[in-house]
Amino acid sequence: VLYGLASWKWGAEQMDFPFPVSDFDIVNIGPAVVSYLNIATLLITLFLMFILFLFFKYTKVGIAMKATQQNAMAARINGIRTNRILALTWALSSMIGAVAGMMLAPIATLDPNLMLEPLLKGFAAAVLGGMTTLVGAALGGYILGVLENLFGGYVSLEFKSVVAFLVIVLVLCFKPSGLFARHYVRKV
Repeated sequence: VLYGLASWKWGAEQMDFPFPVSDFDIVNIGPAVVSYLNIATLLITLFLMFILFLFFKYTKVGIAMKATQQNAMAARINGIRTNRILALTWALSSMIGAVAGMMLAPIATLDPNLMLEPLLKGFAAAVLGGMTTLVGAALGGYILGVLENLFGGYVSLEFKSVVAFLVIVLVLCFKPSGLFARHYVRKV
C-alpha cells in the first residue's frame, strides 16, 4: 500500500539523486580501483557505527534502549519509560535508514522500491550475526556480502538475491539467536 501511495504521489519513474561525490571519480589503492563515492560511503558507515557504539555503551538513553530490548517488563519496573524508548528507537532507526537511503541513491536510481533489497539484506545480516549485538550484525553483513559474491561468481548472478533468503531460513532453523549473539531470548 505504501509503495502504491508513493508511486501515485511522486510517480513511479526512476530519477537520479544529486550527490556531492561522484561514482565516476576513482582512486587507485594498490591494485584496487575504488570510487570516491564508495570511500565516502565506507567512512560515513564507520562513523555511524562508532557513534552508535558509543551511544549504546555510554549514554543513559542507549543503555535504556538495550535494557528495553532485553527485557521490557524489567526495564519498566526499574523506571524506564519503555513506550518513550520504543518511540526513540523508531526515530533513531528511521534516521539511520534515511542516511542509508541517501548513500544508496547515487549508486541506484530513485524509485519507490529503492530500499526493498537493502532492507532484506540488512535483515538477513542482522539475523545471521545476531539481533542483540551491533558488532554481530555488522559481521553478519560482511559474511552475507562474501557469501553473495561467492554465490554470484560460482553459481549465477541471477540468483544472487536468493542467498539472503537462504541465510535467513538456515540461521533461523539451526541457530535462531544468530552466530554472534550471547543468549537466545524466546518471546511468545
